[in-house]
Amino acid sequence: MRALCVCTLLTFHLFTEKGNGQNAVRTKYREWIEDDDRVEVRSWYAETAIALQDGWSVEFLGTIDAWSGATPNGLPPGESKPSDPNEWLNNVSEELRKAGQLTCNKETKSYSLSLEYGVSDEPDYLSRSYAVQYARKFAADTLIINSGFSLQDDSVKNVDGLFVSKRNPTISLGLQRILDKFTSISLNFSYSTPSGYLSDPYKRIPVDMAPAPVVNLEPENRPDERQIFVFYSEISRYLENIKAGTHMRYRYFEDSHDLNGHTLELEAVKKLGDRWAYSTSYRYYNQNQASFYTPQIQKFETFMIRPNSATGPYYSADHRLSSFDSQTLSLKLSYFLKDDMIIDAGFDRYFTQGKDGITDQKVYPDANVFTLGFQWQY
Repeated sequence: MRALCVCTLLTFHLFTEKGNGQNAVRTKYREWIEDDDRVEVRSWYAETAIALQDGWSVEFLGTIDAWSGATPNGLPPGESKPSDPNEWLNNVSEELRKAGQLTCNKETKSYSLSLEYGVSDEPDYLSRSYAVQYARKFAADTLIINSGFSLQDDSVKNVDGLFVSKRNPTISLGLQRILDKFTSISLNFSYSTPSGYLSDPYKRIPVDMAPAPVVNLEPENRPDERQIFVFYSEISRYLENIKAGTHMRYRYFEDSHDLNGHTLELEAVKKLGDRWAYSTSYRYYNQNQASFYTPQIQKFETFMIRPNSATGPYYSADHRLSSFDSQTLSLKLSYFLKDDMIIDAGFDRYFTQGKDGITDQKVYPDANVFTLGFQWQY
């Protein structure tokens, strides 16, 4: 009975987590559709895992994203010309991102090792990633200590149309602990130091060109160095009386520019008979604004023509750096074609609201998210 309950606890994420020591094929289609004909993103995922000899396995994940629509450019919506009420939006022609990730895993009775290489390619952004993770098992596998290092080595097209570099090394340390046959916890800490071109070339700030009665959009300027600290925790509990798995997750991050955020997520997973299962979740996110965020029209200064990310001044009107809340409600239904073959469909409703009392609420998107998936382990 104890072994069965522990097994049940550790397979709460049957529909989202990778298998262990098994061959597997997974596919997923996801569509993000913002209200008011804003951004639409269509994503296709395909993943395969192949078990080899002596505890080795390989996994490959391929992704294609198609972007289209319109996104805020930094101009306050109220400043748009009457002849062009959507001047505050940048039209985005359809753009494809293609990405792949190859992972080699080694699993033994006492430890696990993972080596990873990834590449993501789009017309204005090329990213290569490298990662190594090591986990050690203790106390009859009820305690796992893990550590990792990763590096993103990116090439980004800047406002001048030139490709420049951006790097992001990250170290992490964490643990997973089974407290009893129904309960487990996870804790993780990470620290990263992005550097290089960290501005968004598509985001601008509004500038008053007085004495001319004109508001121009000039490039934003973010610091070329950043430090990010992240704490993540999760507690999973199997509720025997209702035969459901539950999860509570909390994540906190802060950076060196006064930006910080809190995420709380609650999830429940339950089987319905032999063939059906469902999961439902609620996610709440809150952040304050970065020290250099300003949505208001700025007086023109000569340094705005060619901003210096090494010395400043720094400024951005990107609403993603403002103070806001977001909430997500999710529901997913899964059907077992066989014990090892699952199809699922999910729907998420995402909505967000600005909290600084200055940024126009129109810039914050609400969206519907649709997902279809298939998984086969053999």
